[in-house]
Amino acid sequence: MNATSEIKTGTSSRAEEQTFIVFGVLLQFLSTPEQINDQISVMRGTVPSGVVIPLHSHADPEIFYVLNGSLEVFQAEGPSEGWNTVTAGEVVSIPGNVRHALRNTSPSPMTSITVSKQELYSFFRELARPFDPNRPPAPPSPEEMQQLFSVAEKHEYWLASSDENAAIGISLR
Repeated sequence: MNATSEIKTGTSSRAEEQTFIVFGVLLQFLSTPEQINDQISVMRGTVPSGVVIPLHSHADPEIFYVLNGSLEVFQAEGPSEGWNTVTAGEVVSIPGNVRHALRNTSPSPMTSITVSKQELYSFFRELARPFDPNRPPAPPSPEEMQQLFSVAEKHEYWLASSDENAAIGISLR
C-alpha cells in the first residue's frame, strides 16, 4: 500500500475523490472548509513532468508535503529564498504574501498533500474543471487565461509578468 492510498476523508463515502485539473495540475479536494466548518483545506496535487506554476503570491500560506517525486520551489524571500528542490517525505512551507513559483523538471510526476486556507481553496474551486484521463491536457485557451486573471484579481492574487518570471528562470513562451 502506498502513502496516497492510505489518505481518506472521514466525511466522504466515495472510495476516491474526484480529480480536477487546474492549468495542468491535477487536484483532489480531500478536506474542504465546508466539511470541517473552519478555514483549513487539504488537497492532493499532482504536478506532471514539465508543468510550471509561474511566479505569484497570495495572502494564504501553503504547506506542501511531497508524497512522491520532486518539486522545485522558488521563494523570493525568507530562510528558503531562491530555488530549492523538495523530495518525497519533505515539507515546504510558504508564508502568505511571499512571491513563489513551482515547477517539475523531473521526468516523473510529483504528488503532494497541500494544506492551506479558505481563500486559496476557493480560488482553485473556481478554476477547477473535471479531469478526463482519456483527453490529454491542452494548453490554456485565451478564454481560460482571461478567467485566471479575473479570478486572481477577485481573490487579490499577484501574478508576475513574463519578464519577472524570466528573471527567475521561467519562460512563459
